[in-house]
Amino acid sequence: MPESAERVPEDSPTYREFTRLYELARQLRPTSVDRWNHELYETSGTGGFDQDSGAIGIHKPLLREGLATQSTANPRLQARALQAVLTRVTQAGMELDAPGETNAVRTTQSRGLHDGVASVRAATDLHAFSRRAGYPSLTVDDQQSGAYAAANGLIQQASGVGVDRRELIDRLSQGPAVMHFDQLAEAVVRNRLAEIAPAEGVDRAAVRRELVETMLHPQWESLAGRSPEAGQHVAEEIGRGLNAKVEEIRRRGPHPARGAESGDVPQQQVGRDAPVDGTQPRPEKPSQATEVPAARFLSGVAPAAGAAGRGSALGDGSRAAAARAAGLGRGASVPRGASAPRDTPRQRSG
Repeated sequence: MPESAERVPEDSPTYREFTRLYELARQLRPTSVDRWNHELYETSGTGGFDQDSGAIGIHKPLLREGLATQSTANPRLQARALQAVLTRVTQAGMELDAPGETNAVRTTQSRGLHDGVASVRAATDLHAFSRRAGYPSLTVDDQQSGAYAAANGLIQQASGVGVDRRELIDRLSQGPAVMHFDQLAEAVVRNRLAEIAPAEGVDRAAVRRELVETMLHPQWESLAGRSPEAGQHVAEEIGRGLNAKVEEIRRRGPHPARGAESGDVPQQQVGRDAPVDGTQPRPEKPSQATEVPAARFLSGVAPAAGAAGRGSALGDGSRAAAARAAGLGRGASVPRGASAPRDTPRQRSG
């Protein structure tokens, strides 16, 4: 569905309230990264975070009616608005790529998990965030996406005594996005395979890589637009595969140290040699050159079960690449002070 957007003036009450909430949200889970470029857009659709330009878009009713603390405000809109802020802060507060990391996953599965992680963080922190911000004690919106349900289920499966749920969500919120699967795998190792893969003496990256492969479900990419039931189904399927892999590793015994039996441990990235540009699949080219920034992440490739050794899924990683497109494509920057025109593609919800 086409989506339009308009730049929110920086001297407006709406912009000032968003900025206040943005800073409070960052304080809840501080990160060393802040990629927001301070451009805010009210959108006719769901909005999102533009991974290329750093602009943020939020659905117009949420900005206009949801970001209001008065007692007459609609609590459901307030909850959705504050969740949107938390989601955008999470997306803007982490890097996408992790150059040189063996277990980086640079395929469309990472986009789905990235969306889910941001949504889980928003739901987890909503109550504390609303109270700190001076809003009523708000409850989580029951209209969660399939990406939320799948990520939430996977986080639950990976959590335990060694790494609990809150610690794991905090680690995931730090990013980088391409390492989310590896971060989940590390939690599984610490909680369920500590005796097999202790901190020293084994190639833990190779153990995690085996676990990561079980999490690369082909439906990750589509879950942001699907029902919670679809996400729960994906989480259950991943859980069965993950449990089986954990038992297999236990039966096999301690993994050899790095360098020993190196032929059994391919030293390659999952989706190696794929640069990052933070884009989603490109829509039809717009008719005007000042299109609103759209929510973007990792460029799409065909879902890959067993993504090890796959080629590039992403693009060249530069803003210039987006600007070179004929008419700014999805996620292209909007010049400061310019309003974004109509007919912007629907953005990924957050």
